[in-house]
This record gives sequence, structure tokens and C-alpha cells, in this order.
Amino acid sequence: MRSLSYAVGLIVVTAVAFVPDSASTRSDSEPTLQDNTILYAGSEYYPPFEWLDEKGKVQGFISDLQRAMAKTDNTNIEFQLSTWRAALDAVLDGKADAVALIPSDDRSDSFSFTQPIHYVSHGIFSHVDGPEYTQLSQLTGQTVAVAERAFAESKLRSLNLDLTLLIASDELDCLRKVDNHAADACIEVNITSDQLINRYDLAVTSAGIQFWPQPYAFGVKKGNDALLNQLNNKLATIIVNGQYETIYKRWEHLLEPDTHGIRNTLLNALWFIAPLILLALVALYWSVTLRYKVRQKTAALRTELQQNKALQRQLEFNAAHDNITGLYTRTAFFGKLDTRLQPCADGETEAVTLVTIQITNIEPIITVFGYETAYSTVTKFGERLKAMDQYTCAHFGSGLFALTLQEESQLDDVIDTLREPLFSAAGEIEPQLAFGIAQSHCSVENIDGAELVRRAITALTAAQKRKVQYCIYSDTDEPDIQNLQLLNDFHRFGCQQFLLHFQPQFDITRQQISHAEALIRWQHPTLGLVPPNKFIPLLEQSGGIKQLTCWVIEQAVKKIQQDAMGDAQKSLTLSVNISCHDLLDDQFLPFVRNAITDINPSQLLFEITESGLIEESSYAKEVIFSLASMGIGCAVDDFGTGYSSLYYLNELSVEEIKLDQVFVRAICNSRRSLTIVESTITLARDLGLKTVAEGVEDQQTLNKLIELGCDRIQGFYIARPMPEEQLNRFLTAINNPGDSN
Repeated sequence: MRSLSYAVGLIVVTAVAFVPDSASTRSDSEPTLQDNTILYAGSEYYPPFEWLDEKGKVQGFISDLQRAMAKTDNTNIEFQLSTWRAALDAVLDGKADAVALIPSDDRSDSFSFTQPIHYVSHGIFSHVDGPEYTQLSQLTGQTVAVAERAFAESKLRSLNLDLTLLIASDELDCLRKVDNHAADACIEVNITSDQLINRYDLAVTSAGIQFWPQPYAFGVKKGNDALLNQLNNKLATIIVNGQYETIYKRWEHLLEPDTHGIRNTLLNALWFIAPLILLALVALYWSVTLRYKVRQKTAALRTELQQNKALQRQLEFNAAHDNITGLYTRTAFFGKLDTRLQPCADGETEAVTLVTIQITNIEPIITVFGYETAYSTVTKFGERLKAMDQYTCAHFGSGLFALTLQEESQLDDVIDTLREPLFSAAGEIEPQLAFGIAQSHCSVENIDGAELVRRAITALTAAQKRKVQYCIYSDTDEPDIQNLQLLNDFHRFGCQQFLLHFQPQFDITRQQISHAEALIRWQHPTLGLVPPNKFIPLLEQSGGIKQLTCWVIEQAVKKIQQDAMGDAQKSLTLSVNISCHDLLDDQFLPFVRNAITDINPSQLLFEITESGLIEESSYAKEVIFSLASMGIGCAVDDFGTGYSSLYYLNELSVEEIKLDQVFVRAICNSRRSLTIVESTITLARDLGLKTVAEGVEDQQTLNKLIELGCDRIQGFYIARPMPEEQLNRFLTAINNPGDSN
């Protein structure tokens, strides 16, 4: 098996050697680079990502990506492959511009990273004559080799395992130390290690267990934002234009190697071929047996054939026409539309105007009057379209229709005709219509029928959102693809990708950090850190906000429990943002009551945006009162930005108000903002309510708020939002200022 893999690897290397090299290889002694040249550093022993072939040329998946990225704006590139430590030092010393590497927390102090270009995992490699290791715990007491300054080195040091680290000069040296028994195991990236083992015929193997899945990206020296943006733009360009996919397919057989082996392949082939042989024998038997019977039935089949032809014609008609309206079905309509959109002999394409029509009140008709009335409405409207036989019409189902016009000038007449009353009796329900229009000649390139229909439905959706009669398709009506991806990922993974940050609040009277606000963050694997103002509205519209709120409350309760069992000085009151959707959910109160059984409820505070309460204030009042009876405080968030602030203070059982940062930030330079904040603090004090000012970013604002009698302060001047571990360190430093740690 190893010799076969070595042969395959040698063939791949030989084939790649003949690919034209678009950039030269440069050493440290060569002249200084020009301004329009990017020098990539890297490891010379890292196939299939990058390596030097027998002729000294740079080969690999990463170098091919770099060449493709260079062509996007005609940038010159050069390569400098050496040991891994030398590659990292070259970027940090300014002798090279970028290097492909695994992003990590310790590297982020010196490097900035692009979007991921691939994902890799690590494995444990041991001698073929020794034990195989399937998990890190089995390495206790063993000597483990890692490449100097590789991801595996820093990861193992952070785990504090009871083992001896042996530092190798590079990836190949790491595996060779296992080969010559200098180390019991080597931890390295699976893909590259398998390639090196085959290339250099090392007596090293792996149990096949993969761990530490990590992204792979380009890194530049910290602060070189211009180059980072340039690399991200280049990377985005080759993804959009398809070059990334082309390069990936070229290397896919090495990036995702087949692990089944020849034996499994032969067994799979045998399982596939054996049934075919058996079927062939059975078919031969039945062929001889049935030949005689076929002769006997030939005469009878002639009669049946004629009947089947008539039946086939009827089936074809039924397949192409909707059984409710008699109009074309979606499939048949698409076929006719594609025919009309085909270019003529002279290359010109017929201009087609497509109109989609939706009966928007079909669901209320079903709900109030039943399916029979809805069925009758759809049928009658279909008959009206069928009578307009100069147009090609279709019914897609659920009251969605489409028709194509001969000329764009017919559009207004068609819409006016379709909007005329459908029924004569006063008691019958008229269909309410919305129209979406798309025109093929408005497209830059030729489009097919499916795309034209999609655009018309997009325009129809826009018309319904804007509550207008019709819309003509425009690029601005297209949905945000990123929003669709976020919603899809949320439905797939739930809250797995979310995390909490905490922003401390300073209590002016007690002169200490007493509260913290729990702020949700979405660490998306491909989109990075998604801001809340991007995903919160999406989840509110899709109904996912309730699930997210419950998750945040659960995490906040866990932290309160942990703080109660640990350092009492770190025990804070946590505030959690909830929406009006949560207050109106009849399962919200039972969930909260069950969640707080093991904590002091007074350490939990719910912040509610005042503008979201107006429509259901009576029910919200009952919910907030119930929360207060449980011991949970409620605060009015963004106070002053809603429409009925004083009403809420009078009606709702809230214990504090949070001054909106729009007013707080301006109190030192705006008399009006100062007056609003001052009067609000005075009003809150008279009502027995606490006030919290958010958005405090300088000492001058802090001093003014102290002067006005504000109770707590929140803002960047106190502390920025931070992860829980950083919050704990922050509290330790605040409470123990003399502690050097």
C-alpha cells in the first residue's frame, strides 16, 4: 500500500512540474521587492499545499491560489519557501508579505488573517512497529515531536499534558524523528503528513483519528490592513469567478484522499458486479422462456397499442395542464417560455414580458369560507385567463398564475382587465390581486424561463411587501443572500455558533462593578463575527428570536450559578435583553420560572425596549408584574426613543430605566440632551427608579453624570464588551489592584 501511494504521489508531482509557473522563487539575498509585488513565505515540506519540486519550482494548492489571485489585478508575486520558523519570521521581520497558516489566538497577537481558504485537521503519527495512538490521553509519559512554532506546538503547550515535547525543525523532521525512534509520536496535519510519509518512504503510520479541525488562511503582519484587504478582495474575486473551484478540483484527489484502498475498492466492485451477473443470467433465462409467449400475444398487443396511443395523448394533455383551471402547468409553461427565449438564427432573442399574479387573500378565504369557496375563486379566475387566448397562461398552484405578453404595451390593459370584478353576486368574495413583472430584454445577458419566472416572483414579493398593486423587477428587489444563509444556518445549528460577551456597569454609589449586560454574538464559521443588528431583525421576522432569548437566559443563569459557587467578588447582577415577542409568548413565563430555581432571582434583570410594548401593553404589564413577583427586575431599555415613555413608567412594574446613548453622548455639548438626561434622572429618582447611562466614552461625560445623580454607568470608558474569561480577569484586577497577576 505504501509503495502504491508513493508511486501515485510521484506521478502527481511529475505532472504538476509541467504546469507553467507564473511567478519566480526568490531567496533572502535577492533584491528588494517592487511596490506592486507580493512575496509569499511558506514551508518547503508541506505537500499538497506547497513544496519545492525536484527543479526547485514552487508547487501546490496554495501556490496555485496565489497565482490565480495575482491575475485578478495583475499583481506580481514571488515565493520564498524555507523552514516553517523562517517563514513566520520572514513575515514578522518585513522580509516577506504573507504566509498561509492556521489562525489561532496566540498568532493573532502578531498576525491578521484573511477569510478561510481551506480546513485541515491533525492526527497522531507513530512508528509502524509501535503502538497506534487514537487519543491525546494515550500520549501521557511519551515523547511527542512537533514542528517548531507549528499550531500543534502551541496547542499542546496550552493543554498542559504530561508528555515530553521534542521540537522538530519542520514537518518532515517531525515525522523522521518517529521513523528513527527519536520520538514516540508526531502530531501534524493529516493531509501533509500522509504525503510526506509516502514521498520519503517513512515507517510511520496513523490510526486515522482526526482532531483539532481548523481553518487555513493567509496571514499578514499585524497592522498591515491594506494588504489584508487586498488579499481578501483577491480571494473573493477568484471564488466568485470560479477560479477557486477550478483549482480545488485540480487538487481535490490530494486534499481529500480516498481512504478505502484497493482491497475495499475491489470488494465494492465485486458487490456491484455480482448482482449484474446474476441479473444477466436471470434475464437470459426469461428471454428464452418469454419469447414463445410474446409471439402469442402480438396480435392482442396491436389492439392495446392503439388504445394506449389515445390514452397517451390524454395523459400528455393532463400532464401539461392544471386540473383546476385547465391552464398550463409550471413544467409545460417553462418549456414554452424557454422556446420563446431561444436566440434566433441571427442571434437575436425575442423580447418577453412575463406577468405573475397572486390571489393574496386565498388563505383568508380558506380560513373563513372553506376550501370549496377558495376552489371556486381560483377556477373562475383561471377561466378569465383562459378566455384571454392571445396570451400564454399558467397556474402554478396556490392561487399563483403567470402569463406572457406579446408586447410590453399590453401590460396596462391586461392588469386593468384582470382587476375587474369577477363575481356578480354581492355575497361572493372577490380575489385580491398583486402583480410582478419581469422583462427579458432588460437583462444584460440572455436568461432562461426559470430565471425570468424567478424575477417576476421576486417583483411580486416586493409588491406585496410594499402593499402596492404591482412591481416591475429591479436588482434592488433581490433578497440578501447572506441573510438567507444566516437563517438557514440558524435552523440547522440552532444556538451552537453563538456566544455571550459581557459589558460591566459601574455603580457610582458603591464605587464598584455591580452589574453586567449579557450581549449576544454570532461567531459564524465562514462569515466571521456577525453583528447583532444584522441577525436580530432576521430572527425576529422568522420567529427564531424566542429560541435565542431562551438560550441567552440559560447561559446567564449558568454564569450566576458559577459565580455563586466561586469568588463572591465576581458575583454580578446580569441584565438580559428581551423583546416584545418574548413577552407575548405564553411559554415565556413558565420557562423563566423553571430556569431560575437554583439562583437568586434578584441577580437577573430583563431589559425591554420600550418601543416594542405599545401594541400589547396590557398583556406585557401582566407579564412584567409576574416577573417582578418572581424577584426578577425589569428595566426600560433605550429610554426616550419610544412614543410613550411616561406611560410605561406609570403602568409597568419596572425598577430602572436605561438612558439611550444618543442623549448620553451629547450631554457635554448639547443643552437639549443635557436637559433631557437631567430631567429623566430627576423623574426616575422621584419615582424610586434607578437610572443607567449607556454610551459613556470619556471622563467629562462620566463627571457630568455623577453630578446629575445617575446610579450606574456603562460604556467603553468603563469597559468594552468582553468574553467571560476576560470579564473574570477584569473583575480580579479591579477588586485586587495590588495583585501583580
